[in-house]
Amino acid sequence: MSKLALLGGAPVREKAIPWTNTMGEEEKNAVVEVMDSGILSAFLGRAREQFLGGPKVKEIELMFADKFGAKYGISVNSATTALHTAVAACEIGPGDEVLVTPYTMSATASAILMNNAVPVFVDICADTYTLNPGEIEKWLTPRTKAVIVTNLFGLPGNLPEILKLAKKHGLYVIEDNAQAPGATINGKQAGTFGDLGIFSLNYHKVIHSGEGGIILTNNEKLAYRCQLIRNHGEVAADDLNDDETVVLGSNYRMTELHAAIGIEQLKKLDGFLTLRRALADQLTKGLHNFPGLKGVTVPEGYTHSYYVYPIQFEKSIWRIKRSTFAAAMKAEGFPVGEGYQKPLYLLKMYQHKKVYNQTQYPFAFIEKPVQHYQKGICPVVEEMYEEKLVIADVCRVPYCEEDISDFLTAVDKVWQAREELYEYEKNSLYRS
Repeated sequence: MSKLALLGGAPVREKAIPWTNTMGEEEKNAVVEVMDSGILSAFLGRAREQFLGGPKVKEIELMFADKFGAKYGISVNSATTALHTAVAACEIGPGDEVLVTPYTMSATASAILMNNAVPVFVDICADTYTLNPGEIEKWLTPRTKAVIVTNLFGLPGNLPEILKLAKKHGLYVIEDNAQAPGATINGKQAGTFGDLGIFSLNYHKVIHSGEGGIILTNNEKLAYRCQLIRNHGEVAADDLNDDETVVLGSNYRMTELHAAIGIEQLKKLDGFLTLRRALADQLTKGLHNFPGLKGVTVPEGYTHSYYVYPIQFEKSIWRIKRSTFAAAMKAEGFPVGEGYQKPLYLLKMYQHKKVYNQTQYPFAFIEKPVQHYQKGICPVVEEMYEEKLVIADVCRVPYCEEDISDFLTAVDKVWQAREELYEYEKNSLYRS
């Protein structure tokens, strides 16, 4: 018997909706304007007028700062390099530790290692999937210099509480806001709570320019250091006879082409978010009808950007494996992800403590590490990864209300067939 026959014949949808191009005439015209100008990048890695880039780069930096309410915007060529730049701007280096969630894209923690400091992983809250402030103090040491908070899936972390702890212990706070542009806490924009906030313009984000990143800050010194780091800053500092600033830079510069596209995409952000939130609200209401499926929790005073829609799956209620649920949803035309991200400390790099060569630097630089990267240090993350979390990517262009209704119909179809699926599993005839 096939999966489709087991679920009652034809699927709700024959195929998943492919990723849709959100580019329009505005982006095309902006690119043509840059092409016609002949200035595809205006950076010069010396302390001259061109050190800060060309007109489009400067424009997108001002637009981001104005849109989200920050004093300074610094563009870079990806959110990954933005994270590295932010950690370096805080003068974090060998012998230092940085607290970070293990439930995030690898670059959030790799940025720490790239500055030869060591990540210390902090568990998450089970309802929001973001770093749990109540877990911070047990991992603090005199070596702790910063906390990196990932605003995951589109929801800001508990930044008010994290900022209180950071102030108490003298820590920098860096927000990885790649997935949550436009999300807020009590009206204040995510990405502007910490000392530095990171935004992404990678192709699958809420808005994008193919690749690109933005750093926001209200701190003039940090902004200056970020500008140096993204553009061979050691040369510029020498040109300026700056004897106080020690910095190692690179080429993290955004092109005029990417900036031009990003400018037009930023203008569309509010419209994209309105659609995402409407679809997410419909999905949240619909999921209330299904025992064992928990939709998004949005704390009071928060808004969500719904980069993706996380759902908690309770095997004890459905009686089938999460993998079986995911396979059945895929058969109905709605693929869902399982688990999101392996806890970063379980990646081989952390298990072997090898980053550069056969040494264990920078891990071995710390004589008595506060944390060993063994299974069990972040039990909530591990439970979400191994058992509970499924990810739906249906709250975006080109999905509409009818698509959400179809998604819920597919869920209902699987729910109605759960006993048959359980028997299928038990007899080893149904394979995920």
